[in-house]
Amino acid sequence: MADVPHGLAVPRGFRDILPTEARELHAIERLLMGTFASYGYVPLEPPAVEFATGALTLDERRVLRFLDRDGRLLALRPDVTTAVARVVAQRYGRSDAALRLSYFTPVFREEPSMRGSEREYDQAGVELIGAKGALADAEVIGLLGDALARCGLRSAEIDVGHVGYVAGFLEELAPERREASAGRIRDGDLVGALVAAREHGLPDRRAGALEAGLRHRGSDLSALRADAPAASVQALDELAALAPLLEAAGVGGAVRYDLGFVPALAYYSGVVFQVTVPDLGFAVAAGGRYDGLLGRFGGDRAATGFGIAVPHLHQAIVAEGWAVTDEAPLVILGPGGDDIATLRAATALRGAGVAVAIGEVAETAGRPTVRAKVVDERHVEFEGSRRTVDELVAALRR
Repeated sequence: MADVPHGLAVPRGFRDILPTEARELHAIERLLMGTFASYGYVPLEPPAVEFATGALTLDERRVLRFLDRDGRLLALRPDVTTAVARVVAQRYGRSDAALRLSYFTPVFREEPSMRGSEREYDQAGVELIGAKGALADAEVIGLLGDALARCGLRSAEIDVGHVGYVAGFLEELAPERREASAGRIRDGDLVGALVAAREHGLPDRRAGALEAGLRHRGSDLSALRADAPAASVQALDELAALAPLLEAAGVGGAVRYDLGFVPALAYYSGVVFQVTVPDLGFAVAAGGRYDGLLGRFGGDRAATGFGIAVPHLHQAIVAEGWAVTDEAPLVILGPGGDDIATLRAATALRGAGVAVAIGEVAETAGRPTVRAKVVDERHVEFEGSRRTVDELVAALRR
């Protein structure tokens, strides 16, 4: 394929979303935001640009930054949770009641070009601010499971962990040496984390218990209490208390406990979780408790939530055979000899809630279509017979 002229190309990591995919993404947005609303969550739209000198929670090398005309360093929003934390601290600082906020919006992150990753993609999610304890954790995990199911994701597996489990072990290391192991765990390098912990003085008994925990994936956590520090045992107790609530929320059967799952974002403080799909190779969604984040903006409150990587969800459900089904067919209305009659017939159909395009259509974005031809302003020819506009509407709704 010939090279695209520079002026016509888009920057690395950005792309045009063509009509069929755009239509599917809009359908996913309707499904997700409708589910969030059914749990009492209201939409929030923070700006796409923040000050780059704010409380960044992502490695600054992954933040897209630029100077504005005032000489201030700005950043395209890399993380919605941090933006929501700022909004809540600034706008709802005096509120004691829980806030339930939802969003469907782009995020922007720098990725190495050799990975071919997108630097802009849609993320959907919720933030539950001001609610403590296992009930709040179960609410957001249950909502995540329900939202993905309503989108047609049948093979989701929910991995639930607790950052306090690993932190309890690492607290026994010297402060200056904890981060070496913690960073490797956040990067998914469990073997390297164990090696670093041993090298930095974690006793063999503790290291063996930590290794058993990091390798554990299942429903029974009781065997992991032996030789674990008190803080790690407390994390296990919190997960045990969460289990019956997840069953009551309808997601217990999809849950596996994975104590080796520690999110890359360092602000998480308690129960954490991610959703994976067999053979997909990356997470569809992730989240957890982040009680300390709002304090960075002067509004210290408990909080939990999740974010869904919409492109990953889209890929997963399309692979399972999903298609948009909540739209009626588009009527392609062939004009007759009278343009006024054609426009009046189209107006009548649209007034009855029918989508109509007049004349030939080059792109339908995968939407089902039917064809009719105008006879006069009150009649069309449809499926080989003359029908009134009302009869056509009735036929389409059957």
